[in-house]
Amino acid sequence: ADASDGAGLSAEGLLRVCQRLRDSPKEVLEKKWAKEVLAKHDAGEGIEEDEAFSYYDFLNVMLGRKRFKVSLYMYDISDGLAERWSWLLLGHSFRGIWHTGVVVEWPEKSSEFWFGGRLFESEPGTTPFGKPLEIRPLGYTHKLRQEAWSHVAQVLSEEFTKANYDVLTHNCNHFSDKLMLFLRNEHIPEEVRSQPEMVMSTVTARALRPALNHWLGGFDKQDGRATDGSGEEARLLWEAVLPGALISFSQVEGGRPIVGEVRNTGQQACLVCSFDLGGALVTRRAPRSLLVEVLRPPPPGYPEEELPEAERLALDSAELPPPPGASTCSFLEAWGWPF
Repeated sequence: ADASDGAGLSAEGLLRVCQRLRDSPKEVLEKKWAKEVLAKHDAGEGIEEDEAFSYYDFLNVMLGRKRFKVSLYMYDISDGLAERWSWLLLGHSFRGIWHTGVVVEWPEKSSEFWFGGRLFESEPGTTPFGKPLEIRPLGYTHKLRQEAWSHVAQVLSEEFTKANYDVLTHNCNHFSDKLMLFLRNEHIPEEVRSQPEMVMSTVTARALRPALNHWLGGFDKQDGRATDGSGEEARLLWEAVLPGALISFSQVEGGRPIVGEVRNTGQQACLVCSFDLGGALVTRRAPRSLLVEVLRPPPPGYPEEELPEAERLALDSAELPPPPGASTCSFLEAWGWPF
């Protein structure tokens, strides 16, 4: 009932929750956070009336984390030709043939993230594509700069490489979409996301495809930082996912981070023991593509459990093996989890 459009908790709903916490007779930490949120709101800071909050956003607001503006920089790689000739050549009318970069404005540095064979972090507006034709505001994120770069370098770099760049099926806009799911759990605008599918079947697009792949997927080191284009950083991260390690992961793209102890691993996923919101131990499948970071390596002498072949195959085929025994997550409890 508090969500204005089904997307999450509305700003009004968040304030009501904070008011109830403030007025509660219990002296809990959440009461202090609620008072701080209400004080900032009364001072005209922070919450916008039309904003919707996910569970992750709600926690960040309550913890006092700042939010940062996110924009989509849209570059017309046709340099104006699309607006005049796209209907004739491609069968659709486009204002531009879009290359995009995701820009986040952090206090210490604004960054533009983009895919061109490697994954780059550049000063906004200084990429080889010149000046953006449009800057589309996309809202705000609570992610810090290092969190964003870690996700780019350690997770997305395995999916977006020089070898698999394709101007029609695996390009900069697909990368921007994946990064936006991490930053805000939302897609980039549909007009940008669906453009490659609209032109894939045309003879002109097929003819230009090899040349465009060579150009748009072959950028070398630019100012700023970049991945190596091979996915090596992501592979090294996965190699550190060992039984007994504590990891942070999500179960869906852009979902809230979950912390758990690795029980066993397959080629494309690992089996994780974690606590649910009620404090009970549960077994979850953590896909390799949704790994965020390794928080701690396994403790010395951690007893590696031999996973039966059937369970290992099921793990990689997205079928959840049976739940762990009572002692499976003893190290998780001994290390002071849950939070």
